[in-house]
Amino acid sequence: MASSKQTAKGDILIVDDNPVNLDLLSGMLLDRGFRVRVATNGRRAISAAKSAIPDLVMLDINMPEMDGYEVCRQMKDDELTRDVPVIFISALDNALDKVKAFSTGGADYVTKPFQFEEVLARIEIQLKISRLQKEMERKNDELEQSNLQLERANRMLRALSYLDGLTGIANRRHFEESLDQEWRRAVRSGAPLSLLMVDIDRFKALNDAYGHQYGDDCLRQVAATFSDTLKRAGDLASRYGGEEFAVVLPATELVGAAAIAEIVRSRVEELGIPHDHSPSRVVTVSVGAATCVPTESDAVTSLIDLADRALYQAKHDGRNRVSTTDDLPPADVA
Repeated sequence: MASSKQTAKGDILIVDDNPVNLDLLSGMLLDRGFRVRVATNGRRAISAAKSAIPDLVMLDINMPEMDGYEVCRQMKDDELTRDVPVIFISALDNALDKVKAFSTGGADYVTKPFQFEEVLARIEIQLKISRLQKEMERKNDELEQSNLQLERANRMLRALSYLDGLTGIANRRHFEESLDQEWRRAVRSGAPLSLLMVDIDRFKALNDAYGHQYGDDCLRQVAATFSDTLKRAGDLASRYGGEEFAVVLPATELVGAAAIAEIVRSRVEELGIPHDHSPSRVVTVSVGAATCVPTESDAVTSLIDLADRALYQAKHDGRNRVSTTDDLPPADVA
């Protein structure tokens, strides 16, 4: 027996092997605007519940082949039907029967003979609870999705906050945090830490002659050279400011830092970016390389200062070259 799909108060599955009970209860529920389906045994009840998930099940206990307890137990073990509220309706009035009904997953228990208004009230309460639970689950899912989206957005914003907007490599903030982190790690491990300071030669003259758009494109191409050169995960190239770049090289001796610096210098020159105000007629860079083994008493700024001095020495010696702290006068290294 089934009602029209036009009803909207809820889909009730009644399970009872007694046709009289089925007709009585289904007729009453149909009159109150519920959609009703019936099953005369446990096997048919489980099949009906899986084929179209009901909003609520009214379940008799004493039935042939499979009693109501087993029907409820199987429904609660199935992911499809576990959340469907089950109201047991039985002539059994023993407290142990009621305890068993609730322990198998029943939501309520009504004894026969019943008062229909009481049954109706219990049905409506369970349907309301079920709707509220589904609404809460939906809102929790929405909240979880919103939190995930917010987390992704925050990660993206954090990543963007560490990038230079023009060149796409790390910015000054990222450099300072990375250098500080690597410095503290080197203090603990006793490993050397190297730093390169890289400056585009005669960049102001380039901007004046070719325009700022040309200068910006030059900065992007030079920045891309670092990505092509640095292969280790811990190495970091950043835009330090203007036309100056900084490269952090953890666990790197001075000879290794100088070798990387020379690769960067030569690759920039090989880009062949026209620059009429450069002696080589193309864009070049000067690089200062410095290395130290940090200690607790040292300041991280001391390494930056050494690399800056080496860069100044490269500029002083004619540009388009690499200078290290080994090239500095003794007084400048002290």
